[in-house]
Amino acid sequence: MELRVVAVSAPEWPDGSPNPQVLTSTDPVSLFNACRVAAACSEDIGSPWAHSNWAGGRGIRRSKFLLLHSADSERMSELETLLLKERPNLLLIGAMSLCMPGAVACARIARAILGNNVLIVLGGRHLNETFFVDRLGAIRHHPASPLLLTSAKLLPDLFDIFVSGDGEYVIEAIGRVLLRTLKQGLDARSTARFLEMFQLAPGRWIAGTVSDGKIKQISGLGPDLDRDMLPAPVVVFGARARFDVFGGRITAHVFSDTGNGCVFDCDFCSERRSVSGVPKGLTTSAKRLHRQLAAANSAITKDSPKARVSAFVEDSTLLGGSESATRELVDLLSKDDLDIVFGAQYTIDQILRQKALIAELRDVGLRYLFVGLETFEPADAGGMHKDLSRTPWIHRAEEVFTFLRDSGLACGVAILFGIGENQTNRLRLLEQLADWRMRYELPSPISLNWAVQHPLKGQDHGAGYRYFEWGTPSGPYVEAFRNFGEASLNYCLPGKSPATLSELEEINAAYELTINERSVLECLSTP
Repeated sequence: MELRVVAVSAPEWPDGSPNPQVLTSTDPVSLFNACRVAAACSEDIGSPWAHSNWAGGRGIRRSKFLLLHSADSERMSELETLLLKERPNLLLIGAMSLCMPGAVACARIARAILGNNVLIVLGGRHLNETFFVDRLGAIRHHPASPLLLTSAKLLPDLFDIFVSGDGEYVIEAIGRVLLRTLKQGLDARSTARFLEMFQLAPGRWIAGTVSDGKIKQISGLGPDLDRDMLPAPVVVFGARARFDVFGGRITAHVFSDTGNGCVFDCDFCSERRSVSGVPKGLTTSAKRLHRQLAAANSAITKDSPKARVSAFVEDSTLLGGSESATRELVDLLSKDDLDIVFGAQYTIDQILRQKALIAELRDVGLRYLFVGLETFEPADAGGMHKDLSRTPWIHRAEEVFTFLRDSGLACGVAILFGIGENQTNRLRLLEQLADWRMRYELPSPISLNWAVQHPLKGQDHGAGYRYFEWGTPSGPYVEAFRNFGEASLNYCLPGKSPATLSELEEINAAYELTINERSVLECLSTP
């Protein structure tokens, strides 16, 4: 009797594939994070996970994971092939809000192939935002809660356990309880009866199940996560991605593990502090990040001796923007002799405030920064919490790009439309980016996104979307959104109009011109 586990990142689109220029990871990063404790246990001879199909090294474990961007027949056949090969008794599905129809599609295939012999566990950010503990300590459900929708028969009865919050130790515990259930001669789905058996798993989490239309739910009673003890994902899963900005080096995803969101609280953002929580463990965050950078260098060098190493720091902003933590990171890296370069995310204003510190980071390996630009007129979006200066955005951004060019640092930018700006504003922003690219040879890459309303633990301005239908149905809009990362036709911010096909046609034409460094509006006006 052994654990056989497969983990799937559910698809966001009903069909089609994103443009290769779209910033999409080749790794299921969030799923790796959630599964890292269980993966580490597969190397502990005393753990049931050591006798699972995850035992045997990083390459073996990676082969049990699948990242799906689309639910078209070709992609879903990959899932079928993996399920038939592994015959898992535990299927872990991670989902963002736009991925819920894809999660259902994955679960339906698994149930058809494996019946009651597989326990299907659903987790991810969508669960975190729809099934949560409020400030008074009560468990609440957003209208989009998959538990709520399953109990109301608006979602099919496919999922067995629903997990919200810190999943690292819960997943490991579910595996142990599943194995015990099977040894009692029960089928895998019966594991959902025994939620209390993993109630002491560390972390702030809640879990639930639905039986005969009734919800059963529990809160974790174990200690908080010890973030200093969490294994680095690259140690247990390795790395295969290669970010273009790092010149072909293998790129690991690394974290300071300070929390699930951002230090800022911008109203439209899915990572806003009031939803994702305030940063935790900042005092030791530099040591954790340094340890993960060193681990990336060690693991990648061991797996690919001829390769050189890079990393991208997945913090919403590097070390929460803490200058003291960043100073400590500089000091730690300056004492090492790591052949590693890295990139990170900052806001425009953080870069302006920390120019000297960023120059020191460059000397110890920093090569790339990624920033976000939403609109030249923050008032269009109802204001932005990260907008810390009265100087217009365009002038601050120009100063940043000048500084980065002069410092020899590369820079990418994420563009967010759909927050209240008009089409002229969008095209003007793309024209400005084209101008900067001609003058500074940056930013690159440019990531397009159209604002999606997330559940946000009820802070969704009354939208009440339930997300059990595709955010963008099959048809012309899927093709029109090919240049976009996150985007949706149906789940726009409340009070904001969805994109029209003609607007998207103009934006896509402008985008193509922008990345080819030509004047957007000039070219659009040419007969």
